[in-house]
Amino acid sequence: MDAKTKVKKANLSKSEFETLVSEYENKYDVLEGGLSISLTGVDKRKAWESVMDALVVKTLTCKAPD
Repeated sequence: MDAKTKVKKANLSKSEFETLVSEYENKYDVLEGGLSISLTGVDKRKAWESVMDALVVKTLTCKAPD
């Protein structure tokens, strides 16, 4: 019996993925830094929101009707 594997479609386009990686790299120190008096969970949450906002803008730009 031949088992066929199903190829999963990518969730992000190449440009969306590049935007995600770029924004993550820009916020890397905050996102990966240890919690301290000067770096709080709120700061990390805001950094993730910033990354996701940039991705949403890119997604809307790529998929906007002409």
